[in-house]
Amino acid sequence: MRRSVPTLILDAALAVVAALPAPTAAQTAPCHTILCAPSLQFWTALNHSHLFGGPRVQTLPGGQVQTLDPANNLQLEFLALVPTYVRELSAYVSVSWLPSATSAANPFTEYTASVLGGPVRAQGLSLGLGVTYNVLTPKMTGGWFTLAPYVGDLFSPAARPTDQSSYTHKLDLGLVGTVHAFSWEPAYAYAHGIGVILQYDYRATGLPSKGDEVPAGERVFLTDARPSTFIAGLSFPIAPLHVKP
Repeated sequence: MRRSVPTLILDAALAVVAALPAPTAAQTAPCHTILCAPSLQFWTALNHSHLFGGPRVQTLPGGQVQTLDPANNLQLEFLALVPTYVRELSAYVSVSWLPSATSAANPFTEYTASVLGGPVRAQGLSLGLGVTYNVLTPKMTGGWFTLAPYVGDLFSPAARPTDQSSYTHKLDLGLVGTVHAFSWEPAYAYAHGIGVILQYDYRATGLPSKGDEVPAGERVFLTDARPSTFIAGLSFPIAPLHVKP
């Protein structure tokens, strides 16, 4: 049976996580292997695109010029962080989804939203693989804040007219700040692990450039797509879960 690309991405991410060492109830011992026991989080957040203003486009065939407005979408994400032998350096695997995002056309049937009489839901998943480094740790901030830049590969729906695959690899850079709002709770309490996420994401490659016609026959980009996105929300621990001794 033929399987969709998003399903294959999710299966691959779950396989990677399943292959990692099993998390322990408490990770107090130092890491002495290349990859150490991972932690798993679930994020629910607001994704605000075109942070510094949208690109200018010309609609087809009428030729009207407009600036694309920023879009706000719900973002759901599963994130696995894998500490390494290098202190404060971790590998990450993420699977994210924007359930409220829309598209100008259905990527499989190619029918446009205008033909279908309403917006087309964009339900593609994105897979992120990369590394992150804590430049500010809870120890430095009294347990209240963490700051970590990251660099990785984002495997997500194609966005350029030259793309010959429905999903493409993109260089993804960014910075994640986590406010540990419940750090005053006992370490074994579930709320202790809940964080407030503030993330700046910059997609350095794979987005439409000036002159690109995306979607085909719908609009032409007069300026490069704006790659900056701001994400704010909550992170919830899934594993390991600390239990009261």
